[in-house]
Amino acid sequence: MLVLVNLFYLQPTKKTTKMKNLTFLFPALLSLSICFYSCSDDDAPDPEPDPVDVELTIIPGQGINNLKIGDLGSKVQTELGDDYQPVINVGGSGNATYNYFNASEGLDIIFGQQNSGDLDINTLPIQSFYLFDDFDGMTAEGIKIGSTKAEVEAAYGEPDEVDMWANVYYIGMLISYDDMDLVQNITILEI
Repeated sequence: MLVLVNLFYLQPTKKTTKMKNLTFLFPALLSLSICFYSCSDDDAPDPEPDPVDVELTIIPGQGINNLKIGDLGSKVQTELGDDYQPVINVGGSGNATYNYFNASEGLDIIFGQQNSGDLDINTLPIQSFYLFDDFDGMTAEGIKIGSTKAEVEAAYGEPDEVDMWANVYYIGMLISYDDMDLVQNITILEI
């Protein structure tokens, strides 16, 4: 409204000179700029920042970052976010396997088998971590999904045990390789 009044007031007449028009132009521009400034949406919230990916560090025999073997399930979403949903698989015997699982992150947090499928996963302790596919964390030595067998052996030496499924390191880590001797999955266990 203020802008329209000032612009109407500036309509030239035959009696005005160029100097008078310029004199009235300054207050009009000032009013216009104040209006645009005060009418701008300064009260609008700042846009959400892009989510920052949590850098995940694999700690053999312990866990990932601040999430450790023995922590309760309630800590999973606090540490890793809401993308981790509980999965409860009840078998024919009535035993249930409890997990927090996120396929897109390549992480399965395992709470183990329980006698019942009616337990609250948030009250169960973490038993192990299974890392696969797109998991992008790594150990302090730089070992991650896709590392070569030679890199693993340079970092940790020969495995303490080799079974048909994985190379076992007594530091609390199982490593399985694909056909090209690249790390396919890592399991973190309590030592």
